[in-house]
Amino acid sequence: MKKALVVLAIIVAATFSWFAYLSLDADKRDQDAAQVPLITVMEILHASDLQAGVKQAVKNGNEEEIDAWMAQAREVGQAANLSPEDMDYLSSETAEDYVVFNAKRQLYNEAFEARYYALKDVDVLKEQYPEAKDLFARTDALIEKRDAIIQQIAVAISGSEQPDEAALEEARKQWLAQAAN
Repeated sequence: MKKALVVLAIIVAATFSWFAYLSLDADKRDQDAAQVPLITVMEILHASDLQAGVKQAVKNGNEEEIDAWMAQAREVGQAANLSPEDMDYLSSETAEDYVVFNAKRQLYNEAFEARYYALKDVDVLKEQYPEAKDLFARTDALIEKRDAIIQQIAVAISGSEQPDEAALEEARKQWLAQAAN
């Protein structure tokens, strides 16, 4: 009978220990989950307000304003409980270069769109925004398509496969009028 009580006591103690272990493990997992950041570094760097602010600062050539936006990004990172490595990245020149690079690409896209519809040359933009060089082939293709459309309009106006300069000019005017709408 004593052996049965000893075995029963060991089983009760083991069961109690097992439940205590599970409870502590669950608590540790809850604490670890609480440490997970609410937002990632990339989500911070791609936030629309940060991107718009940095884009405006780049457009104005205002380095101090860029620094102020990056300081706000770091504040968000601290509030989100980012890891020390992520905070180091947010404080790095690489992170600033990244948002400036993206801002210049956005500025190129906006300037290209305006020049595209206004029938203006984009070579100046290519020199001004080399950060968008991977977009140059695509924008050149868009310009070729635009010019082909204008050529088709001129052919329709003149009734000839080789429209004269007056028909081309009228086609450009129609393009500009349509772009203004």
